[in-house]
Amino acid sequence: MAYQAGYIFTEDESPSPTSIPETTDEGEISNSLDEIHPLASTCLSHGELTRHDHMYLTIQIEEQFVTIPENVGVNSDTCNESGANMHVVHTHSSDGKLHLEMQTEEDVELGVFFDVWGQHFDENGIFDYRVNSTHELVMFNRDVNGTLEEIDSFDNYILLNNQDIIISYRERA
Repeated sequence: MAYQAGYIFTEDESPSPTSIPETTDEGEISNSLDEIHPLASTCLSHGELTRHDHMYLTIQIEEQFVTIPENVGVNSDTCNESGANMHVVHTHSSDGKLHLEMQTEEDVELGVFFDVWGQHFDENGIFDYRVNSTHELVMFNRDVNGTLEEIDSFDNYILLNNQDIIISYRERA
């Protein structure tokens, strides 16, 4: 059994959606990885941190949960030196828990994690899935009372401690 940011599912139910590239209504495929955020290339260790926050990220593609892999941003091609083997946003487990660690106090956007992960994410879509006439991308933050607040800043959303972020690519109602 695995825990994914508030949702529990067994290994048999664990989704692995087929990624089918979709174009926008204009016919072009956008990609947020064309311009990587500078913080996505910053490497650090657990020492001398001024910030160590945690937030959960849940991703659904057509009602199927996506498992965020363990160790995204740990010992990557960019951050692999002794004493500097982690990106500022990374995972240690596959439960959707993001670790934000900084040696400075500055805002970090959700898009930094997707850049570290090497996955597309912005208002136009997620992974290879794009917003079009039949599908939409919605994003929410769930507060401690379970109330969902819709978020429209997508990759520019500022990460804060104890957030429960939900991203859903789904058919339009």
